[in-house]
Amino acid sequence: MATSFRAFEGRNLSGVFACPDCQIALESSPNILICPSCHRSWPLVDGIPHFVTDFPYWGEIPREQMQEINRRAAEENWKKVLVESPDATVRRAAAMILDLDRANWHFLAGLPADCDVLDLGAGTGTTSHALARHYRQITALEPVLERVQFMRHRFAQENIGNVRIVRSSLWTLPFLPESFDLVAMNGVLEWVPVGREGDPETVQIEALKNAFRLLRPGGYLYVGIENRFASGYFAGYNDPHAELPWVTILPRRMANWYARQRGRDGYRNYLYSSRGYHRLLRKAGFTRLKTYLAIPSYNDPRFLIPLEGDEYSNYARKLSSARQRLPLRLLRSLFLRAGMLKHFEYAFAILAGK
Repeated sequence: MATSFRAFEGRNLSGVFACPDCQIALESSPNILICPSCHRSWPLVDGIPHFVTDFPYWGEIPREQMQEINRRAAEENWKKVLVESPDATVRRAAAMILDLDRANWHFLAGLPADCDVLDLGAGTGTTSHALARHYRQITALEPVLERVQFMRHRFAQENIGNVRIVRSSLWTLPFLPESFDLVAMNGVLEWVPVGREGDPETVQIEALKNAFRLLRPGGYLYVGIENRFASGYFAGYNDPHAELPWVTILPRRMANWYARQRGRDGYRNYLYSSRGYHRLLRKAGFTRLKTYLAIPSYNDPRFLIPLEGDEYSNYARKLSSARQRLPLRLLRSLFLRAGMLKHFEYAFAILAGK
């Protein structure tokens, strides 16, 4: 099943993209985009513009396995390649890659179908795939080459024509201001300080400002992310980013020292409480903040419950805790009556308006 994704090939792309530095609309010629001001150029590879050419690999699937998946997906069905893989790591990741319900949070924004959407850090394309069923145009932005190649196979085989793939990063955004009605950052914000200099919180605020600049008035940013004070972290569960216990709940300087003692290059994957995320978003210019508890996770949001109000209490009272030991049941009941239990759930789904 040979596939190709040539959404931009043969098209005049003048004005579609902007120079990441000059913020001037780019001009196009065959297989290249050119800035008329600084004269920098960027190639089109298989119809996909590449604004970054060297970016470290990251993904749920190790790089060699991902490369093999891409080789097979060029000739076979991409879904079959995942679910029938002999590699257990690939099969485990397949459930998340195939789950289009991951993007059900978009219904909470109440935006019309004729929206332009930017999926920042699109990964293997699950969120873009899901949103393409509901909105006019999706831009799937991803810096990792192997993931870009996978999305090319995925969207071509699914005959999805309203997703355009762009190889770029959050720091080289090739778009004019106010180009989108909805920007998604699903599992992205905690990663943006990695590999960059400066205070992680400051770096995260700058990333959010970049997203704010791209939004049209009335639009929304979506952030799916873990809760710094999730109950499991107090029990010694590993942070899923640094793969260390305690780092999320320790004071930042202590967490950084501790991570270095454990052979890491410090601790930079900052998570926050709901109040902390609101503070970051307001510093970036956002208003109309709506926070939901994503249960069990923002990557598997079977329930999206408003943090404000009493809906969580109704949910928690119906949720059986019979398997928990009596001390834990009593503690849980105490925190629930005090209105505190919801602040220890694992993850948030946040909508921030402009």
